Amino acid sequence: MEFFTQAWVENFAQKWNADTEMIEPLAEAGFSAVIAFGYPGQAQPSVMLEIANGKVAYAGIVNKVAQPPKIDWDLRALPEQWLMWHSKPLTLSSLGVAVQNGQLQFKAGDYRKMIRTPSLANPFLRFFNLL
Repeated sequence: MEFFTQAWVENFAQKWNADTEMIEPLAEAGFSAVIAFGYPGQAQPSVMLEIANGKVAYAGIVNKVAQPPKIDWDLRALPEQWLMWHSKPLTLSSLGVAVQNGQLQFKAGDYRKMIRTPSLANPFLRFFNLL
């Protein structure tokens, strides 16, 4: 599986917007943000999602956007980690281990605040089921 291509991000956005476990809690929380994903060591993330009130409003490649918006959340991991999480999604306990061991890096965003907020934590973990 190839991650972070235009086809991948568009397909992921469709899955996100069709998943009530993802969009309903985020909509109730009024969650809007720009979320980006990529690999460690890259100057910029590969893809980004603009979330408006819980739903993906835009999905695309970061370097193809003329004026990229400010990124609120920037998550990085090695390709093999993304692939592993695709087949075995993170759980609350494995998420903490992945962050502590540097397997999942937050270049932007407050991991601790997010994980302590159920309306954000549950959809965040759901993200790994949609990979």
